[in-house]
Amino acid sequence: MQKIKISILVAIVALFSNCSDKTGSGQVQLTTFKDSLSYSFGALLAEQIKPQLKDVDLAVVTAAFSEALTDTSQLTLEKCQQVYMTFNERKTQNLAEEGEIYLAENAAKEGVETTASGLQYKILQTGTGDYPTAESTVTVHYTGTLIDGTVFDSSVNRGEPISFPLSGVIPGWTEGVQLINVGGKIELTIPYELGYGERGQGPIPPRSVLIFEVELIAIES
Repeated sequence: MQKIKISILVAIVALFSNCSDKTGSGQVQLTTFKDSLSYSFGALLAEQIKPQLKDVDLAVVTAAFSEALTDTSQLTLEKCQQVYMTFNERKTQNLAEEGEIYLAENAAKEGVETTASGLQYKILQTGTGDYPTAESTVTVHYTGTLIDGTVFDSSVNRGEPISFPLSGVIPGWTEGVQLINVGGKIELTIPYELGYGERGQGPIPPRSVLIFEVELIAIES
């Protein structure tokens, strides 16, 4: 998996470099299906590696790509793997440390409570209906963000609430949604141990503290 990510990174930089050379205006011209396919390939790859671009020197990446094509690479693939794994380990550790600091600061804020599991919550609005149990199926609106403010998921933005059994979601949700009744809103600050853990998932990096604003619309069962 790490090797694939490295290949994607160097490939997309090379693609962008080639596109710049192809047109003097700095924007590639799409005149054939092959052009559109090539452009789509590059754009999709770019979306995958955007979060990593701030960590690398694009000139060095492009040079490495060229050297690899001519079999003059300065590092073996095994060494590249080791370097990339070290980078990921350091990044994961940094996220964990930043999360610990955020949790400590958040716990001291007015209105924030901390449960025995480490889940932090703040009641934003008290409802008038029943409270769910861990076995309930609920309908909610929510927005999920990382501690840097990045929105990684939002039913609010999609304009459609979602229903699911509380027994089938991350522990922080299972516990947290039971703290409000129908019509209520809550802010959940979830340590990574109660979220997606050491590995993360999709747009959520490993060891990430998650922040959710949740509105309980209904209890289906």
